[in-house]
Amino acid sequence: MKHIKLLLLAILSIFLIPGKVLAANDPITLNAPKSASNDEEISVPIRLYSAVAIDNFKATFTYETTALELLNIENGSGWTAVSKFSQESPLFLEFTNENGITGDTVVATLKFKVKKDAAKKNTTLSVEGTTTTKADQTTNVLQKVTSTIEIRSTDNSLKDLKFNGNTLDYFSPNIYSYELQVAANVTTADFEATPNDKTATFKAKYEPKKGASLDYGENIFEIIVVSASNEEKKYTVKVIRQDNRGENNNLNSLSIVSDKTIYSYDKTELSKNLTINLTTHKLEKIEINAEPQDPKATIDGAKEYELKIGINEIKITVTSEKKDQKVYTLIINNLDREIDTSLSDITLFYDGDELDIGFEKDKYDYEVTYNSRFNDNLVIKPIVNNEEEAEVVFDDDLSKLSAGSKITIRVVAKNGAKDVETTYSITFLKDNRINFFLVLGIIIFVVLLIIFIKLFINYKKEKKKVIETEKDLEKTKRLEKINLE
Repeated sequence: MKHIKLLLLAILSIFLIPGKVLAANDPITLNAPKSASNDEEISVPIRLYSAVAIDNFKATFTYETTALELLNIENGSGWTAVSKFSQESPLFLEFTNENGITGDTVVATLKFKVKKDAAKKNTTLSVEGTTTTKADQTTNVLQKVTSTIEIRSTDNSLKDLKFNGNTLDYFSPNIYSYELQVAANVTTADFEATPNDKTATFKAKYEPKKGASLDYGENIFEIIVVSASNEEKKYTVKVIRQDNRGENNNLNSLSIVSDKTIYSYDKTELSKNLTINLTTHKLEKIEINAEPQDPKATIDGAKEYELKIGINEIKITVTSEKKDQKVYTLIINNLDREIDTSLSDITLFYDGDELDIGFEKDKYDYEVTYNSRFNDNLVIKPIVNNEEEAEVVFDDDLSKLSAGSKITIRVVAKNGAKDVETTYSITFLKDNRINFFLVLGIIIFVVLLIIFIKLFINYKKEKKKVIETEKDLEKTKRLEKINLE
């Protein structure tokens, strides 16, 4: 108990000893931020705590001018700066408080800017000084305090960028856009990216992708690097996957099968038009079969359909391996009656003149008598009763007519229905009869020719006699003249 009393007495005596300088018992703090970025402005308050009223604060403030630039100093509430503003380090500060202040107080706030070219990763601040108590002007020495600020890196570049295990051929931290060509069999992309600064990170959802699927054609990948100072930099990689898939989405053949007939179309017909108009009669059900030109293409719509009376529209879609589509439209007019495959007339023309064969509605076989000249100048023109539903087909060569030649005219349904057809025939008979007028003309010609010849002969004889008579007279005249002499 005695020892305790002596110890308390000794401690009390320390506070009662008169003097102007006491050991530091008034803490000082620097409330500097833990980290900052280049070109960032920061505030550093100088905070004091005193159990007794103080009215003066003197301090030496030290900072690294290579990293920080002092912008200004703001006085704390109730404090007035005595020292002049300076950007040198160490910086000598003095502040007064006219009324004195007790407890916690901010004497001043120093405003700094982190230099843009600050190369250091950390910078240190320190302050030490004294306070003066208002009551007896006792000087209190404050213990030196320091604060370290981490300068966050602005480096948001990459030092390496790999695609599927290999560094890009022309990679540079300062090149931000790349384009790669890969073969069709490269189906995935694995990226590896290494930041130049270990403190840098990747932005969420923009990290280097692993096992990313590659579509055919262009694939865009973006990698965003975020520096410790929260600045972003984007690297873009365009990966072009070769597309060797087939583009052919054409049909090679199309057939429409019913219980009555088969309608078939080949690729030549199908290439002319994507819309097929078909007239049927009283069909209840059809089955569509289709074959693509490219075996790797797919077909949708080739199946069985039930038909209604009237217009039925069916879509047949061909999708190429490259996913390009072509739609064929089948418009079926399903009639509730038979297709009309009859003729309304058959006319024959020879040298522009019409020859009447005596066409009748329900007559299908005809005979025509001709002479040899018909081979070069004969034209047969059947007239279809319903041109929208039927058409004429000739199976014979009209240029090679001979006695007994038979020309078949088939009237078939335009939709190709093989069970609907009407056949007409024309048999050509050569005219072997004797032409009376021709014979009479020949006889007259011969008689006239004979008469002409006889007249011509008689004329020659008479003319000869006249000539001979003239010669005899001339001879007689000459003799008479000689006798007179």
